[in-house]
Amino acid sequence: MVPDKAVCQPVADALSERGAVKTVAAVERSAVAEDRSGVMVRVRLASYADGGADKVMAGLADAALRCKGFNGSGSGGRQHVGVAQYNGYLRADNTLTLRLTMKIGNQTLPVYLDVGSVGSTVEYFATFNVTGDDPGTGSTTAERMQHVKVGAATP
Repeated sequence: MVPDKAVCQPVADALSERGAVKTVAAVERSAVAEDRSGVMVRVRLASYADGGADKVMAGLADAALRCKGFNGSGSGGRQHVGVAQYNGYLRADNTLTLRLTMKIGNQTLPVYLDVGSVGSTVEYFATFNVTGDDPGTGSTTAERMQHVKVGAATP
């Protein structure tokens, strides 16, 4: 996704598998709620070299302060993304939690984006509901368990 405001690029990068800071390795998984409620969780773990994780987090922190929203274009067409911070639960060396409001056509989709770094690894957790209903905070059992695993595996 390419935003119409350069200051918002780190947020757009966090939503995709690409970014200004190149990864050494990355893995991404998605899960859908078994109760068919429409709630989905996307987990992405990315490893960076040479202070890359710090650069990613610094860019996101700056964007969280200066970017309140943007119009983005990409493979999914054009969409508006509102950006606001919220009080998330994630604990890591460095954390940032955003509540994004993605407007695609006539549908508004709230997305909770929790990002945290542990050493050279950055954890990206996106929680949303494909029906457009607000899933509440981004804190899910899947996110908490994955964070515990990453924290234990990182020196």
